[in-house]
Amino acid sequence: MELLKARERPELLTVLELLNKRMTLPYLEKQHLTIMSKGFDGEVLLDSLMERSISTTIIVINDLSLILGSTPFQIDSILLTSDALYLYEVKNYQGNFTNQNSHFLTASGQDIDNPVNQLNRTAMLLSKVLKKWNVNLPIKSFVVFIHPSFILYEAKNSDPFIFPSQIEYHFTTMSRQSGTLTDRIYSIAQELIKECQQELPYQRQFPSYSFEELKKGLLCSRCGSFDLVVTTKKGDCRACGTSTPINELFLSQVEAFKILFSDKLITSKKMYEWCGEMLTKRRIAALLNATYEKTSYAKSTHYR
Repeated sequence: MELLKARERPELLTVLELLNKRMTLPYLEKQHLTIMSKGFDGEVLLDSLMERSISTTIIVINDLSLILGSTPFQIDSILLTSDALYLYEVKNYQGNFTNQNSHFLTASGQDIDNPVNQLNRTAMLLSKVLKKWNVNLPIKSFVVFIHPSFILYEAKNSDPFIFPSQIEYHFTTMSRQSGTLTDRIYSIAQELIKECQQELPYQRQFPSYSFEELKKGLLCSRCGSFDLVVTTKKGDCRACGTSTPINELFLSQVEAFKILFSDKLITSKKMYEWCGEMLTKRRIAALLNATYEKTSYAKSTHYR
């Protein structure tokens, strides 16, 4: 297996997770966080199963965001073998579902769109991209249901579904059947990566927030609780009992600040406020001096 593009944690997911610890997210943002987190966990699990099952040289490209004309589309994973391109849509559904052609029916009676509809659209758009490059490599597309508790009733043999118990066999078989990759296959892979967009027009924007409205303090490294007993060397969480060195607790919150407020300077004063005054200014300055580069002096001292 040759990983040419690794999967990256979506920036929006990271921001929502950090905000969720320090403010009450609006309902829609909270819901979006749950969906994104569950989806990303499923994709990461698929990555690990591929790595474990594929033993030959097969190109893997994860997380492709492409635009055909003015039409954006996103691909969870692409695999290139000697004779085909494999396209995967990953779904981390849990529980019992019934297949009713154009939609799935959950055990509670809720209708959701059949993921094959999305898969077919993505495969069609990708086919047009390849045709534009004069590439006639066949596309084999699948929906992968990654969660072990997933059960789908009334599925047909012709449906492009890979169920949890079939995943490793699927990749093992592919690995066994794939031949030597040609330069042409590598050039197609590189062209796909080159065309990848950092951000698609339809992608959700960050929620609005400000420094003033976010809760201040050090957070437990395990459960995210603010209920810590802080000593000179460590922070003990009253909620889950986890003990974490102070430098780890502090530096993790400096990094969180950098993500949430990339336009603000990191200063001892600002970090003292950000950490809820749970550490002395002297301790904060010492930790910053030991870890970050000081970029100016006197009253305007800040770190990067």
